[in-house]
Amino acid sequence: MTPKTALVFLQALVRSVGYLLRGRIEFPRGRLGDVLELSEGDRFVCYRETALRPAVEADRDDGVVLVFGLESADRETGATIRSVLFDPAANVATPFFAGMPGFRRKLWLAGRREGEFLELYEWATVEDAERFVDVMRSLLDPFGFLGAATFDIVEDDTVDEYVAARSLSWEAQRESRPTRRRWRRPAVLGLLLLIGGYLAWRRRSDADRPHSEP
Repeated sequence: MTPKTALVFLQALVRSVGYLLRGRIEFPRGRLGDVLELSEGDRFVCYRETALRPAVEADRDDGVVLVFGLESADRETGATIRSVLFDPAANVATPFFAGMPGFRRKLWLAGRREGEFLELYEWATVEDAERFVDVMRSLLDPFGFLGAATFDIVEDDTVDEYVAARSLSWEAQRESRPTRRRWRRPAVLGLLLLIGGYLAWRRRSDADRPHSEP
């Protein structure tokens, strides 16, 4: 994590605190348990939704959807990501992305196979989505060995429009949501992982920096 990324996170955190105090960050339950089936047949269960009410710049008609996917290198790694990284991140990440400029809505989805995750974001503009992608890449860089992350920005105003415009579908029959641990312990683990990633980046930067001769 670079100092610039850390500053972006801090600004987003401060902004999110204001949203929380005013009751603008909500966790709708209407989609929980819904199954999203992709065109190739993969299925993902929605286990959390986060929304900003009213959405920033909600009156604009140039919204975009960011599709973030993560697939682990193997089954064992996928279980590790799920229990140690992804679930804790779900608890500690909300104050950061919800405070990013242009954020509107996010759906969290878990694949039926271990280690598959999908996140659908709604942003006000392409620039807002690209800014978030830059931050996420910087954050995930120390954990690249865990699997492949993909980012796809599409010019659909909402997640629902994104689904309707493709060979995707929400199944009416709901599945059980993936179990989430109590938030305190996962939140601490998530914060430790963020700190560990930053320290790893610092060590690597120091190692790559040329040392002057005495």
